[in-house]
Amino acid sequence: MRAPVLRDTVPGLPEVPVRFGFAFSADGRWATCLNAAGDRVALERWSLDGAVPARRVVGAADRDSRPLPLNDGRVLVARTAPGGGHGSVVALPDGTRTWPVSAMLAGYLLASPGSPQTVVLVTVEDERHSRIWALSDASLEPVLRIPGVLSGGVWLDEGNLLAFDHAGLEHRADGIVVDLRERTWRRVWSVSDTTTDRIAACSRRARVLAVTTGVPGGQRIGLWSPGGGPVRFPEALNRSGFARTPLTFDESGEHLLVSEVCGATTRLLVHTPAGDRVEPVAGPPGTLWPPASWTGERIHVRFSAPHQPPTLATVHRRARSGWSLARQAPDPMTAWADADLVELPGPDGPIEAIVYGGPRWRECPRVVLALHGGPLAAWRFEFEPLFQHLALAGVAVVAPNYRGSTGYGEQHMRAVVGDWGGPDLADVVHLGRAVAGPRREAGLPGPLLLGGSYGGYLALLAACRSPRTWSGCVALAPFTSPAGLHRDADAPVRDRVARLNGPGDDERRDVLRECAALTAPLLLAHGTRDELIPVAQSRALRKRLLELGRTEGIDFDYLEVDDGHTAVVQAWPSDLRTNLVRFCLAAERIAATGQERR
Repeated sequence: MRAPVLRDTVPGLPEVPVRFGFAFSADGRWATCLNAAGDRVALERWSLDGAVPARRVVGAADRDSRPLPLNDGRVLVARTAPGGGHGSVVALPDGTRTWPVSAMLAGYLLASPGSPQTVVLVTVEDERHSRIWALSDASLEPVLRIPGVLSGGVWLDEGNLLAFDHAGLEHRADGIVVDLRERTWRRVWSVSDTTTDRIAACSRRARVLAVTTGVPGGQRIGLWSPGGGPVRFPEALNRSGFARTPLTFDESGEHLLVSEVCGATTRLLVHTPAGDRVEPVAGPPGTLWPPASWTGERIHVRFSAPHQPPTLATVHRRARSGWSLARQAPDPMTAWADADLVELPGPDGPIEAIVYGGPRWRECPRVVLALHGGPLAAWRFEFEPLFQHLALAGVAVVAPNYRGSTGYGEQHMRAVVGDWGGPDLADVVHLGRAVAGPRREAGLPGPLLLGGSYGGYLALLAACRSPRTWSGCVALAPFTSPAGLHRDADAPVRDRVARLNGPGDDERRDVLRECAALTAPLLLAHGTRDELIPVAQSRALRKRLLELGRTEGIDFDYLEVDDGHTAVVQAWPSDLRTNLVRFCLAAERIAATGQERR
């Protein structure tokens, strides 16, 4: 990095404990998860019997471990060997029992509700086959090899029948039932030959499955009784214009827990099939993920908010307090910054944004406008380490969900289908100018752009389209045009480009043709092992900037990271994150240096 940038001191960010990979025992008394802090990953077991969940570390793990708690408190862990195509199952906490698995690209465990519990291992052997194994103290026995890829899995009885999501060789998902005793499988439901159909939850007592089926623009939730006729799609359950996901039934099977994405937040709902009623469950704003467990009046689910790294949340459905998070030891060094949900005026209606910096964020010395990837994605009201690092450095962050973002209804989302860099770019430029004008009058620098993946492309377009608005631009793993991405990417990405935009050649939306207008300092970073957007896209932009007479290290910085797409645009390795924050702190001085030089 250049000398002017290095003069800025970037505060260190404390290690962020991130919990993921939650699983619950069949009786709901135990939970497990992985807790990653830096390069260390620990396996945690939670006791859910008491008034407050209690946890303990039961061993070391890696990010690819798939733990499962049993009803007696033991923990089994499925692990794939890095690059080896094989794996193992390990019993914890003693770790004295290991079952090797000869062919295993990926795998996970399922334990039945009956006593004694039946335990199976589901493995993906290759791109064309999955296998189900029966696990006992004595051995790991192969039961059935099935063409296609299996995922999910719910028990239909006490330990013999299982229902799975099944992606056949044509990659369309449907539902199958496996009979372990007979070692057979059969397809049991599919809405049509063109839908993606999945099984989400099962109530054995009520003998009903909650299923989802993909339809244009979203998905529908259905209820189906095996052998009891066609799938029913309750009106109230599917009336909302927001995305809903079935999570779990209560013990009686009379109520279904559902999560609903509403703007940047996620909330819980309870659907009662008898009467087709939907009721909200009180809780703080944040983001929720499956899986969930519902025993008695207590619901357990993974939760995060801007100031709260992901952890286990407990919902007491009928209590007034309603909601509690797993207790953590107080640590004054990790008082994370909070954020607000704010509506900002856009050119075609209000735009919801997540804002770090308090009510006077517009007056902060530096403001970053963060653009999400996708394009059909959104910022969620959850913990973001990069935003925390920027906030710790005194940088305000505005993360808008402009047109094309999910969670705001069909019309908002589909505005950019076939029109990448159209309505979304108009929203971004409008927001940037609205922030930059008053700041310029107050003698403050304009906002900086920051985007990754599609957001990086959008940031580059905005920096070219309205160059005087911005004091800097950070583009992480961007592409330079839809046509260029369609040309260079692998088949799945090319298919997505063709489906959502079409590889048309529009000069006004080609960064390589527009970048002569770029005046703001630029930080461009890309992973050399990017499997989605080839690094050739950023290398082409670097080459074009040099051809235009720009000087690397003064007009722009270029970084290549030895990693893949997700690491650069979501995980943000520590060195990259530090360079990014340092760039944001010094961008206006870099711009002044460049202007003097020119």
